[in-house]
Amino acid sequence: MVRSYRLLVISACMVFFCLALAGNASATVELYNKTIEMGDGYQINNYVIDVTDVFSDANTASFYVYNNNNKVKEFLLSTGDSFEFDFEGDAKVKVTLLSVGSGTLPVARVSIVISNYKISDIYMNDIVDGGHKYATYSGTPNLKITKTVDKSEIGVGDLVRVTVTVENIGDDRAVDVIFQDPQQAKFVLYDTFVTHTGQTTVNVGESKTLFVYQLKATESGTYPLLPTTASFSNTASLKFPQASSNSPVVTVGASESLVSAELEFTTTLDKYTVNRNDDIQGTIKIKNNGDTPATAVTVSILVPDGLDFKGGSGIETISGTPTIYLESFGVQQEKEISFTLKAADVGTYTISSKISYLFNNGVDTQLQQVSSDSVTNSIYVTKGKYDYLFEQPLYMYAAPLIIIGAIAGWIFYRHKQYKF
Repeated sequence: MVRSYRLLVISACMVFFCLALAGNASATVELYNKTIEMGDGYQINNYVIDVTDVFSDANTASFYVYNNNNKVKEFLLSTGDSFEFDFEGDAKVKVTLLSVGSGTLPVARVSIVISNYKISDIYMNDIVDGGHKYATYSGTPNLKITKTVDKSEIGVGDLVRVTVTVENIGDDRAVDVIFQDPQQAKFVLYDTFVTHTGQTTVNVGESKTLFVYQLKATESGTYPLLPTTASFSNTASLKFPQASSNSPVVTVGASESLVSAELEFTTTLDKYTVNRNDDIQGTIKIKNNGDTPATAVTVSILVPDGLDFKGGSGIETISGTPTIYLESFGVQQEKEISFTLKAADVGTYTISSKISYLFNNGVDTQLQQVSSDSVTNSIYVTKGKYDYLFEQPLYMYAAPLIIIGAIAGWIFYRHKQYKF
């Protein structure tokens, strides 16, 4: 009997689970069953159902349906009647007039049901005071990223100037935009004039200059520059596919006598989202991809307020700045240097590094100097596990302590009475 009962319960749970999955895939759900004042509307994603008139004496109401501020349907309903219109894809929205009422403003009580639609895809579902004219519509940002060079043919050791711009040619703002401009192989970053880090917004029709820098060619060949990419969302927080720039081609002519030290620096962290007071483990990888040794290699790690530097192997703190110094660094030599940070304050941070080194190019009498900057991806520090305890008022802790103290005192007093 018990076994049969357990099998019945398990079967019922499986049925409800399957129904839930089916409902999520293609649901029929009542989104609204309340009153709407005349002149107001109800928004579902980019569709708005306006209650344009309410005739309480005739028990009727008229409705207009707008999509992206364009009227697509209008209908008049009597109490108890319904009207259905096409929604996104194969979905349908059914509007039923349940009743009408009079007052300061006439109202219509309506039922709004959506069918054949994944409920998780509804990102806007609410009353709009004043109707469709005051609705916020979700559009499609379109980021056009362009990378250009000032010359397409150079020699080894020559400089090429790279400019990266972006323009939003879509019909909605791009928000939470993060640009990534990858390090270019066979070139070293010689100088930086404009750089853009962190999140930003690109309005409709807006153009921005993101990066302007000079690269120094270290090896002959023909190289398509790596594209600059961007991740972004629209004003409704919908994420869009990554945008990428073009890849201009630079041809570097051969040089038999010119050599270069090409140091590649990469900073990685073991996590980019961390609770306050937790540690972050970082690693700086250095590799000489050039054909001559580098000297006086210096890496200054700029740790922002909110993160604390706890130490690292081969890192010395000079004037408050963690610094790596290598007297020489040979061809094809590789080195990894580890360090530890502590997340001290809640916030969003990046770790910047200032890099410099010298090398002899085999032609000039003076040593060549290379300076560059690098920035990690954003680090998000959230509240720690017990931070909420310190946010409570003092009496939340004092009251329980007083009660516990009183009980302990009473027990001690009674114990002494019974002892004698």
